[in-house]
Amino acid sequence: MTALTRGIRSELSRWSWRSPVLYSFVPLAILIPVILNAAIAVASQSDLLPTDGGMETENSGYWVIIFTTFILMLAGISSTCGEYGNGTIGTYLAIQPKRWVLPMSKLITYGGLGFLVSLMTIAGIVGLFPLIFPDVWGAVSITSSSGLRLVYGVPLLTFFTCALGIGLSLLVHRSGVVVMLVLLWKFGIEVFFTFIPGDLGLWLQRLSPFKNGELGAGQVATIDSPFGGGAGSLAYFAVLCAVFFVWGVVRLHRAEIRD
Repeated sequence: MTALTRGIRSELSRWSWRSPVLYSFVPLAILIPVILNAAIAVASQSDLLPTDGGMETENSGYWVIIFTTFILMLAGISSTCGEYGNGTIGTYLAIQPKRWVLPMSKLITYGGLGFLVSLMTIAGIVGLFPLIFPDVWGAVSITSSSGLRLVYGVPLLTFFTCALGIGLSLLVHRSGVVVMLVLLWKFGIEVFFTFIPGDLGLWLQRLSPFKNGELGAGQVATIDSPFGGGAGSLAYFAVLCAVFFVWGVVRLHRAEIRD
């Protein structure tokens, strides 16, 4: 059995029925976007919510991107920072001197979990909501090019975001600080760029990591991709996430961990 396989099995063994991954993160990642989309659809059908037309395929993954992606990222952040908070990082590295095994094990388990959960969530919403709420979601099609792009794009976006969270956790070691940094950039700085007038503001928006990631995942675009389209924008986001992940692995490799 290889070191990486043992590391993955060690991570999976922590997912007992008492693990917050199974009773908190995963259920919330699925239920929140489902409930929000259902509530909006019911309100729209009942004329309680003013709407301008029905849901479009390109916009049907919005709540999944906003909630599912970041909730599952938080699971990886919590696990990685927990290694430092409870002091198990020293014991782990004493047993397993190959320091890259720990972050890679977490990326495969939590990134893989994020990929699968977001895949099921986006496929379920885009595939079933047009049947349940035809008046609002009737124009949404999972078999269209936009629908298929969401089905594979959103899980990839989630996986890359999990890599970003784990990498930052290896650098900062404080889950609250990591979450604050990610959310501040996503909902603070990237939004601030939209208020900068002229070419500078437009240039900053087009280089915004999360805007490019969402565009690449198939969400309706608010910018023109400077990387040749959705695939290029998603690749740009993936490279940035990989940089922080590798940076974190290098930092762990060079750090002296004390019990």
